Amino acid sequence: MSPKDSQLQGLVKQNLATQLRETILAGKIAAGAKIVEGTWARHFGVAQSSVREALNILIAEGFVTKGHGRSARVLNLSKQDIIHLYQLRGVLEGLAARLLSEQQVPLMDLEATLVEIRSAVEADNVRQIIECMQRFHVMLLKKTGNPFLAEEGRRLIIPLYDFTLMRALNGGFDGSPWRLNLERHRQILDAIRTGPPHFAEQTVVHIMELFLKVALDVWAEKMQSEPQTNSKGSRAKNKPNNEPSRGQAESL
Repeated sequence: MSPKDSQLQGLVKQNLATQLRETILAGKIAAGAKIVEGTWARHFGVAQSSVREALNILIAEGFVTKGHGRSARVLNLSKQDIIHLYQLRGVLEGLAARLLSEQQVPLMDLEATLVEIRSAVEADNVRQIIECMQRFHVMLLKKTGNPFLAEEGRRLIIPLYDFTLMRALNGGFDGSPWRLNLERHRQILDAIRTGPPHFAEQTVVHIMELFLKVALDVWAEKMQSEPQTNSKGSRAKNKPNNEPSRGQAESL
């Protein structure tokens, strides 16, 4: 394959991944639903292998899961999954805060990301809020210089924030649930900067518990009673499916 053909193939995969991602975020494929490669290959007019490669991109991003020998499915987390993820995040990010405090690592990049989060909250840009918060926490772990800590944390954070974004967009949320969390991100940086290291660690553990409470209060509690095929309240206009309807085909 020539470099030009390889580049074109890469663009096709990325374009397909983008379209499938937006379809998922729009709630047109339900959380936990199987993604049938042949169905979407016919819909997009591409080879099934191209859809498979696009799905691999989404698997790496956390939007899609696939067990050994199983079909790809849209990410789906239970309320208990979310609780467990936040518990582990408290341990890992608390350790990261302690290490950064001990090492007295400069925090300018985290400060810059916090400014982006604040701007997104003020603009009620939910997608940008969640994407920036995901970047903040991944960066927090990466700055420790411990690749094992960074990778394990990334495996928890990316799917959790991906699922949060799915729920937020389907629920029609504005930026209000994240206003309190904005100040708590400031507290994390202040604790790391001022120390002592043990205090920084315990601060992050406590704040992670508050993050979990917001998640449960805002949307995770509703997952037990809310039908999976509906969005929040009156905004539930699209019935998720694992196959594109004619209306979906026209909108993609």
